[in-house]
Amino acid sequence: MRRATALRSALARGIAVGTISLTALISPTLSDAATADEAGVDGDHIYAGVSYSAQHSLSRCEWSLPIPTYGHGGRTGGTTREWNGTVWTLHRCAIDDTFLLVWIPDVSSESVAESTRDVVRERVPLLDQLFSPPASRGVVKTPTWFWVHPAMWRPVSVTATIPTPRGVVTMTTTATPESLEFRPGDDSGEVVECDGPGIPWTPLLSRFVTSDCVYEYPVPSSVRENGVFRARLDVVWTVTWRTNLGTSGRLPDLRLGTSHHIRIRELQAVVSR
Repeated sequence: MRRATALRSALARGIAVGTISLTALISPTLSDAATADEAGVDGDHIYAGVSYSAQHSLSRCEWSLPIPTYGHGGRTGGTTREWNGTVWTLHRCAIDDTFLLVWIPDVSSESVAESTRDVVRERVPLLDQLFSPPASRGVVKTPTWFWVHPAMWRPVSVTATIPTPRGVVTMTTTATPESLEFRPGDDSGEVVECDGPGIPWTPLLSRFVTSDCVYEYPVPSSVRENGVFRARLDVVWTVTWRTNLGTSGRLPDLRLGTSHHIRIRELQAVVSR
């Protein structure tokens, strides 16, 4: 049985629901309907976290605090515990004629949003990056265009479902590509920032078309021992979250990109008579 080591790792894995019978509070076991991928147990703790599936099995719960059980002359079950640094409260979920006991963590929207950011990060694609002239054939003091494919310039979203005594809360976290950042790697210290995916260069473009996503190398890459500049092009993604309760916020940006070896030549004019 998989064991949770921290709330954040539990949330990031998209753990759903653990269920037990009302009489199994001392030494609970998973029901036959739950699998190792859907629930977790640590001693007598059964935990519910965040689900990223389209439907949530606790969406029809009527919540209430459970009645403490007693045995051997004393109380054998508590309804609030601290586990992995988080306070968990045991609740009773009634669905039709079925009764479940579920540990629900006391976590803020911001904590859940940080966890969903990790899930969004895994789903954000690494966009193809293109240069003109090609990275191996640049020329000194000639604009080097860079861009990513416009068709891939679209948001990526993940919706998390969190069981609470007030009902199921959904949180949608969205990463949206906003800009490009180009570091030429020529020790100039300059960083070119441009909004959007850039303009794809083709020979059919009018000479009057310009792009903000360009850089002119002032010196050839032959000044480097290996003959190339180690440049980097990043896509900057803004990350925002919103719940079905109307709360929203913003998380730190994602910067995802690739390093490139840029070879810049210096062309000499030849005069003949």
